[in-house]
Amino acid sequence: MRKFRQKTKLAVWGLLGGLVLAACGSDEGGIKNVPRNRTLILGLPQMRDYDSFNPFIVGTQSPGFDYLFEPLYFYNAYVEKDHVIPWIAEGHEYNADYTEVTIHIRKGVQWSDGRPWTAHDLKFTIDMLKAHAPELAFSTDMDTWVAAVEVPDSLTARFVLKAPNPRFVFSYFTYNFGNGIHIVPKHIWEGEDPTSFKNLDLARGLPVVSGPYRLALSEPQQRLWDLREDWWAAQIGFQRLPRVERIIYLPQGDENKWVQLILANQMDQCIDLRPSNIKTLLDQNPNVTTWSGRQLPYGYRDWWPPALGFNNLEPPFDDPDIRWAVNHAIDREQLVAIGWQGAGEYTLLPFPHFPPLMHYINQVQDLLEKYPVGKHDLAQTAAIMERKGWSRDAEGMWNKNGERLRIPVVVFPSLFQDFTPVLVEQLRRAGFDSSFRMFSDAYTRMTQGTARAFVMGNGGSVRDPYFTLRLYHSRYVQPTGTATPYFWRWRNADFDRLVDQMGQTAPDDPALVPLFRQALEIWLAELPAIPLLQWFHRIPHNQTYWKNWPSAENPYMNSAYWVRSFLIVLLGLEPAQP
Repeated sequence: MRKFRQKTKLAVWGLLGGLVLAACGSDEGGIKNVPRNRTLILGLPQMRDYDSFNPFIVGTQSPGFDYLFEPLYFYNAYVEKDHVIPWIAEGHEYNADYTEVTIHIRKGVQWSDGRPWTAHDLKFTIDMLKAHAPELAFSTDMDTWVAAVEVPDSLTARFVLKAPNPRFVFSYFTYNFGNGIHIVPKHIWEGEDPTSFKNLDLARGLPVVSGPYRLALSEPQQRLWDLREDWWAAQIGFQRLPRVERIIYLPQGDENKWVQLILANQMDQCIDLRPSNIKTLLDQNPNVTTWSGRQLPYGYRDWWPPALGFNNLEPPFDDPDIRWAVNHAIDREQLVAIGWQGAGEYTLLPFPHFPPLMHYINQVQDLLEKYPVGKHDLAQTAAIMERKGWSRDAEGMWNKNGERLRIPVVVFPSLFQDFTPVLVEQLRRAGFDSSFRMFSDAYTRMTQGTARAFVMGNGGSVRDPYFTLRLYHSRYVQPTGTATPYFWRWRNADFDRLVDQMGQTAPDDPALVPLFRQALEIWLAELPAIPLLQWFHRIPHNQTYWKNWPSAENPYMNSAYWVRSFLIVLLGLEPAQP
């Protein structure tokens, strides 16, 4: 990389202290000239993994993985019809009991070095993950589900599963939000140690990818991707080439800096902003819009509705009555009105309000009458607490045997800091000794269980309720101090049984709804987490150089560039200038 930078003659666009490299000329191996009106500039917090392009090392956040390693399918949760988009796969079919699935690969798919993309690459990737479980991302899942992958021919892969799973292809090979396995080229990765292979050497042509861009530069200050004219999808007439000729990632990790850059039309998109900042952009730059235009809520619902969670193994939160007492202390409308300045909406269930999910949510409204999650009632809170033997001390806080009921809420830095203070004040007014802290190691505290209370999203369902409910399965319960990927730490054997049955029931099977109702009733009765809000991505779309961003009127895909569906957005963008 050092030699590569030394050989390249670069011009610097002045971006309020940021570095954006635009070649004005180069010698052999240099970076070509791309004008600003054909360049997409994206802001992100940091370039932590600038020297690695290995998508399987847990914790790696190297931008570009998700549109360079293309999926078998994409999924769009923002349209009324359940919308799966075939991509590298043309189709698949399960056997009668969902223990086998045969996948058909599209003819003509190629890697960036010209080698064909085949079922052998798919088999190699899955076998590699199974052989390195649990070290690599998705390796435990593949080891859990896959008995074998057979390759009858280069365009056919047959998965033999260890148990029925009608959601197998959707769960692991359909890009949606943060889901989906990256398939890598066998001829590059074979013989490498996937636990340490960096897969980055521009002189050797690495990374070899299938998507429409090649890596031109990667360093701590920026990463550049340039369009490949020989992308397979354009060659076979499946897709046209994207109009974006260069993608630049800038690690300007401060919301105030992003606002300045977008106001100056020197950045096209960044990570979602807090309501006050997105409103500033909309008020001061007429070229900026959002998913909802220039109107509230300034964005779109994400798959991650946040809840107030607990370590349900530890007292007093191991008592569902206490959890219900806390629930009745919460005024969700106030969380939206004050915490989000009205730019959002609350929720009573842990599911995002996506069109495909509303089919299920609409059929359980009677359960919300039986279990009134949305009832803000301090008298009800007090009645429960007194019945459980708590009394108020001189400062009005609930006390038992000389100990206050404390709710120290742990949150991620710069994520929930807008509504969490409102939540904490509500809890204190109800008599709970509550506070909140933002920790850089918040995730570790949650996964280890040392965070007794926390705010965390439910990243699960996008098309049917199984994916969220399985997050609460007792298979993920670990003792306090032992890490677990889903850290609600709640057990209910009847709930587990119903969720297991849901997992073996196809989403279009009418039997799924009664199973869902039974499982949800148990969940509501015990309330292992308290649903709070729908999570919104308030992402600015700068239309100075690029138009046709996704929107509520044109929901061809959600617009977050850090999720696995951003290739669809790149294909949808059109130049705003000639």
